[in-house]
Amino acid sequence: MSAPAIAQATPIKDLLLKEDKLFEETGHLFGLEDLARKAEDPGSYEAIWHILLNICNTAWAVGCKVSSSAIAVEGGDALWGLHLPTGEAIATSRGITAHPGLLSLFIRSLIENDYEAEPGIKAGDIFENNDPHFGGIHPVDFDTAVPIFYDGELVAWASGVSHVMDAGYILPGSIGFMNPDSFADGMPVTMERIGENDKLYPWYAMRVKSRTRVPDFVMGDARGRLAGCLTVRDKVIELIDKYGLDYFKDVAKEYVEDGRRYAVARVKNQAVPGRYRKSNFKDLAMKGKRVIMPQQDIDCMFNLPLQVDIDVDAKVNFSLKGASSWVPFGQNITPPAIISALLNAYSHIVGFDMFNWGAVAAWHLDDPPAGSWANPYPVNYFASSGVAWAPAVMWMSSLYETFGRAYYTRGYIEEVAAGAGTTMTAEFSGINQYGMYTAGLTLEQASNGAPARGMADGENSAWCIYTPNADFGNAEVTELYYPIIYLGREVEPDSGGYGTFRGGLGHTAVWMIKNTPGIEYSCGCAGMRSKVVGNHGMFGAYPAWPDRPSYASGTNVKELIDAKKPLVHRRGDPEKPNMELAIKADLMESNVIAPFVTPQQLHEYDLIMHPISGAQALGDPIERDPAEVQADLERGWTRERIASDIYGVVATSNGKSEWTVDEAATEAKRQEIRDARKARGVPFREWWEAERKRVEAKEGMATAVTDMWRSSMELSPDYGEELKAFWQLPDDFTF
Repeated sequence: MSAPAIAQATPIKDLLLKEDKLFEETGHLFGLEDLARKAEDPGSYEAIWHILLNICNTAWAVGCKVSSSAIAVEGGDALWGLHLPTGEAIATSRGITAHPGLLSLFIRSLIENDYEAEPGIKAGDIFENNDPHFGGIHPVDFDTAVPIFYDGELVAWASGVSHVMDAGYILPGSIGFMNPDSFADGMPVTMERIGENDKLYPWYAMRVKSRTRVPDFVMGDARGRLAGCLTVRDKVIELIDKYGLDYFKDVAKEYVEDGRRYAVARVKNQAVPGRYRKSNFKDLAMKGKRVIMPQQDIDCMFNLPLQVDIDVDAKVNFSLKGASSWVPFGQNITPPAIISALLNAYSHIVGFDMFNWGAVAAWHLDDPPAGSWANPYPVNYFASSGVAWAPAVMWMSSLYETFGRAYYTRGYIEEVAAGAGTTMTAEFSGINQYGMYTAGLTLEQASNGAPARGMADGENSAWCIYTPNADFGNAEVTELYYPIIYLGREVEPDSGGYGTFRGGLGHTAVWMIKNTPGIEYSCGCAGMRSKVVGNHGMFGAYPAWPDRPSYASGTNVKELIDAKKPLVHRRGDPEKPNMELAIKADLMESNVIAPFVTPQQLHEYDLIMHPISGAQALGDPIERDPAEVQADLERGWTRERIASDIYGVVATSNGKSEWTVDEAATEAKRQEIRDARKARGVPFREWWEAERKRVEAKEGMATAVTDMWRSSMELSPDYGEELKAFWQLPDDFTF
């Protein structure tokens, strides 16, 4: 028999409404105009903050090890947090920092929907949600929350989230970019109590077994989330036993308000008030490919506009005015998820020293246009969010440039970072080397190149926009989960953008299929570009190229192995890829327009080459220090043609990976590039007049482009009027 629900002296919903009103009236969370506990004993205040962080990180370590999927065990693609009774995140673990906002909103939603009354909230309860209709981001991210009671009072919540290997999508795996609607989004857990007395209900496990393809892995993750939450709960109770309940309740609120103050102070000290705007676009090239529904046989373009307004009090307002329409794929996201996505990006560039819900209170997000990819449900309630991150991470990347401009203006060049790398995922589905069905994600995409800084190159394969602890996992462990053998993991030359400071380089993974009767490879879009380039190069930099994977089926690789001849370990020159030079195959695709799912299964000795992009650059490439170009040549990180044509550096090799820069020839080459730029340059007025004619005539615009602009103007009429005014187009103009 379950324990009865515990009645609070003050219902949590009443407390939530009261605290919302206090913030509105005072401008301080919970009405805390003074941080009394911090003032009276700053040492204890700081110590307990770090104790709470350690508790959350301990939960991360426990939860990931209890989990059974490669995504959590090896990649750590999970997070645990501690929250106030009303939901605000106090402290969080390492891991996917995109989720504290969603976990906070999930708990708040339980309260707002009167779960305190029905079904009740009591010690030992376990609540979960993965449904984007009710606050989730995409269904493979399962959000779990456990209440923390002390002497019969709800004093906090423990939360956890993990990205599971399969959620029962219409296609196997966890990156549902192909999902045509929400009915293809797999197994929903919709704001449910999934267990009591610290145990999961048996019917929860039965549902996982009947609705996912790898239920043992999915249940392992569920147990891992629960183990992490119970770790947080038990450690917090120990902390309260030591320091007292009143002290804990006071400092918990102060940490959140302190987080808000920290975020405000960072903006006030380092930014310049004003309006910052950034255009950004993403493609989804699916025309003529394998799709699920006929309406998906199209190419899509996303308009990802960002406007940031910073006032004199350092209040920040974000707008997506101009966002284009929802798409018939799993690449739509909801406003609550956008809030959490913003918190993720904010943690990188504003509020990273004290990261919690407080940063959210330091800014405001305008409601995205109804019917857009960022707010689809008012127009299409059944839009899919199979991989809602896909447009969101590209949109978030603009935040780096907008704040980078603000910081650069104030001289904080070390705080400036150019745009992010893109995210292209790799998933396998089929029979693995143990004769079991497997479906899941590798972690390669969790280690992009890092953006260039205002004073330095980005780091190679050491960064990811959705988690600061980039980790592509050990190759040997990944091989235990999937029927593949790594033939190579190599830094990809020139894969970062080109600039005075180049973006961090990405890498290429080369896999050989082994020990399987057949397996599919899905090259998924989780925030990538394929036909368009990123426009995040700052201050005259050139962008990184689009993602281009490769695969070969029916190869002669076994014969090469038997003959002890060279195999394929890296891409090589993109114009003459190693795959084309080294092997033969019945089907070879060395420059595929992603994303896609292979048209047939791959078999023994077939090859896949999966690139992970570099990030964006900063500054004019011909202002790069020639010594840095020389160093890149010697490390194999750039090629002679790029050094000469892009960077204007003339260098020669002695054939032993040692290069010598000809300084006089380099200066002459750079002057030649400057002269060529001047020769092809035209006054802005001339360019604008010619371009206006092309825009009015819709010259060279693919259907995906005109559809994007038309929907942007329809969903945001003010944006449309501004667009027409800039180009001086007729009042009745439409795309």
